[in-house]
Amino acid sequence: MDPGLPARKPERPAWTKPEEISFGSGSAEVGEFQQGSAFSQWALARYLVGRALADSMGWALMTTALALGALAALAWWGLHSSALTALLAFVAVAVLLLRALLLGLMRRLTGFRQHGPLEDRMKALVHDTRSDVLRELRRIGLPGRVWTLPLLALRFLGRDRRRDTAARLRRFEVERTVPAARLDELHMLLRSLA
Repeated sequence: MDPGLPARKPERPAWTKPEEISFGSGSAEVGEFQQGSAFSQWALARYLVGRALADSMGWALMTTALALGALAALAWWGLHSSALTALLAFVAVAVLLLRALLLGLMRRLTGFRQHGPLEDRMKALVHDTRSDVLRELRRIGLPGRVWTLPLLALRFLGRDRRRDTAARLRRFEVERTVPAARLDELHMLLRSLA
């Protein structure tokens, strides 16, 4: 079985006694249940994390492009260097095109238009998840601020750094970033679309 997939729980033999329920001190609460199967919980949690990362990367690339545009304006106004201005403006436009490509691809892959009226709630769920994802990236020692997130992509360029980054990403705990209540709400939203 793929290590990234959730492990199946072994079936309890019919002859064993069910666990005793302790009222008031146990972790089980009245009405507590999970939406969907373990696989759907696993897939939806990774969907939220992926969308939150793409959203954060979009903001980081927009901020980078605006900063490069401001530097180009300062180079034109302060240094009177048209070559430096043209270079900075070209890089800013390239960053904006990269952002458009990334967000367009993510919208296409996640069925952005498909959610229609529920997209506002989906955006709120992604926004709530984004800060948790960035916190988890910082916990495992990777760039986890909106303005440093593009550095995460640069960590995949060198062979040794790529290996180190992949090892750190394996320590990423989705359970820390996506609480069960948020996952249940996403599951119910998607079920209402069907």
